[in-house]
Amino acid sequence: MSKSSFKLFDMVPKGRVIMIRNTDNPTPENRKDIIGHFFLQQIFQLLCDNKDAAIELIAASTDQNRHLEKKYFEALTNAGYRNFNFLYPDQEQNNDEQIYFRLSGAKVVIFTDGESELCEVLKDSTILKLLYKKYLLEPDFTIVGINVGAMCISGIFMNDSGAIDGLGFINTCIIDSRFDHKTRFKNLIKNVILNNEYFGLGLNENTALIIEEGSKAICKGSGSVMFVNARNVKKINAKDFDNEKTMFVKNLKGHILVDGCMLNLKNGEVLNTVHKENLLN
Repeated sequence: MSKSSFKLFDMVPKGRVIMIRNTDNPTPENRKDIIGHFFLQQIFQLLCDNKDAAIELIAASTDQNRHLEKKYFEALTNAGYRNFNFLYPDQEQNNDEQIYFRLSGAKVVIFTDGESELCEVLKDSTILKLLYKKYLLEPDFTIVGINVGAMCISGIFMNDSGAIDGLGFINTCIIDSRFDHKTRFKNLIKNVILNNEYFGLGLNENTALIIEEGSKAICKGSGSVMFVNARNVKKINAKDFDNEKTMFVKNLKGHILVDGCMLNLKNGEVLNTVHKENLLN
């Protein structure tokens, strides 16, 4: 995987990572979208103290570009920033040298919604190597992932078929920023057990995790984060999940994190949790 380029497992990053789960399926008339926009604006205020700092938003070229540009333009402007632009690395007319130059001067890089396809575009690229270097060496640099973009920046992330390689900025967790207790809880549990060297993080709407030094995380927002720890669970055959069997799992731990909860992504230690008891014993 491309994450090995700078041995992110062995180095303590000086930069930050912010993972954001914003409102799902927004519409102009939807009250949830108004709440989600206000939350995004609040989190954006934490991106950088210098409101003139260069911010680059990395996106895939889709039919939703205009909607996304308007959404983030409003949120960043309302948060007081004045110097931000969009980059579309998958467009043929983009010049890699120009992109490299722009990202070199950026203080914040944001991976926006629906960016799972960018993993293949950026994998082993000079652009990704530059971002690794900035994240590791620059204390005033921040990598942000929003919705699917949050899953993309982890070492592996979940899609409909399971867990696949991500961009590797955080290499201790499987991220699900489409998490829902009713429909995706079992899928998160399954992928964490099958890859139990990783913790699982399921982000609900209007929730963010701010991660410093590669492992010190704090939860922000009105929603919650489901934290799953299967490091002490005996390996289970993937076929047992595929057969929809009901099973007993020993030593599987879980916590619900809310605003202000702190989490160590190296050892799984959680502070200020809502529920400290194990979900399954």
